[in-house]
Amino acid sequence: MLPVINIFGKDISMYAVMAVIGGAAFCLLSALLSKKRKTVPAEDIFYMSLYAGIGCLIGAKLLYIIVSVNTYWFPEESFSYNMKYWGLVLTSGGLVFYGGLIGAVIGALRYCTHFRIPVKEAFNTVTPAVPLFHAFGRIGCFMAGCCYGMEYDGAFSVTFQNAIGAPNGVPLLPVQLIEAAGNFLLAAVLTVLFLKTTVSLPGIYLACYGTMRFILEFFRGDAVRGKFGYLSTSQWISLAIFVLGAVLIVKNIILHKKIEGNL
Repeated sequence: MLPVINIFGKDISMYAVMAVIGGAAFCLLSALLSKKRKTVPAEDIFYMSLYAGIGCLIGAKLLYIIVSVNTYWFPEESFSYNMKYWGLVLTSGGLVFYGGLIGAVIGALRYCTHFRIPVKEAFNTVTPAVPLFHAFGRIGCFMAGCCYGMEYDGAFSVTFQNAIGAPNGVPLLPVQLIEAAGNFLLAAVLTVLFLKTTVSLPGIYLACYGTMRFILEFFRGDAVRGKFGYLSTSQWISLAIFVLGAVLIVKNIILHKKIEGNL
């Protein structure tokens, strides 16, 4: 729809613009929530977010490389040709959310353990901001035309004319915007839960997003995602994080019952 915008004669990726907006929204919401609960200083939340951001970029690129090897490796060409091509892949677009999520968790854990920040409280504070950041990222995907949906010539279909990744001139399901809307809703629900209750949020987020992503993967049209059996790489990861989320939820329920039993 709008892959780039021109500012002072320089083309800037709209995906990058939306990612920056999403990052700012993540930091702002996390800081506001930390001030409400006051369990972790807003300054630590900010620096933890920087660590998470670095891990996110590394993880998102690494998983993109892993799932794209079969697509972007040319066995008929020389090794030096492939290395030169992969140099372009490394320095250009191509990010996978789940890789970014895993990398962000590792980065955040690194900060918490090094500076002795309570992990449970810190992660609970930033969890509502994760789907908020992701929502803006998916809008960026829509702008660029990547992560596009299947062919669909019905209500609310979109047809790209100058997309970077999506086929142009073909009506498609705007799955990016559907996922963005789902993430905005999830961010709102998690924020309300944070403000009104003391439940542990990471498990709820993982279970909810894992379910949403697993379903939406059936409506994707892009092939560069990796596939094992009948499911995409992201669907297998979705199943794993759903199970992890369910385990965290059950563990939290058992913990609360034990605390209530000791009162």
